[in-house]
Amino acid sequence: MKAIEAYLRFTDWLNAKFAWIVAFLICPMLFIMIWEIMMRYVFNSPSHWAYEISLFTFGAFIVLGGAYTHLAGAHVNVDILWGRLSLRGRAMLDVLTSVFSFLFLGVLFWVSLKITINSWQIGETTMSHWKPIYYPLRTTLPVGCFLFLMQTVAKLIRDVAIVVKGEEVFPVRVPIPGMGTASSSNL
Repeated sequence: MKAIEAYLRFTDWLNAKFAWIVAFLICPMLFIMIWEIMMRYVFNSPSHWAYEISLFTFGAFIVLGGAYTHLAGAHVNVDILWGRLSLRGRAMLDVLTSVFSFLFLGVLFWVSLKITINSWQIGETTMSHWKPIYYPLRTTLPVGCFLFLMQTVAKLIRDVAIVVKGEEVFPVRVPIPGMGTASSSNL
């Protein structure tokens, strides 16, 4: 029981801290876009690099924020059936559908890891005029998938505990902006 609680606390903490750091990717992306707008429309001298770098930054922001989004319960959910169920019923449905999450994330992790390793080996760059390195961006996908898989395991553990006990056994104890401390009932 202590090992499970330690895993849940560590996973929630890791994904919350990682998301907090990743959130700051918005700052350079904003600066780059403002720079590009000024260069393009004020000085009539657009850059070759701003669009691509802002795309890279936004891609990393999205991929690396997925696990935290799962922790916060902010992914899209079809509430037609799920929202009408009891806590135990929602947990049972989540346990059943978690198979799809594991399948999708597992395949995505494995394929992206192979592509990322190859990208590092060949020193991959983009095909644009200025050819920036591409492998750091490629690395964000397996890292994001791994963090998401960790959070999905944590959610599955919590859901199985709810199915067995009928109540929340392992609440999320990480502060979620706008929700205070999150709990599985609002996840």
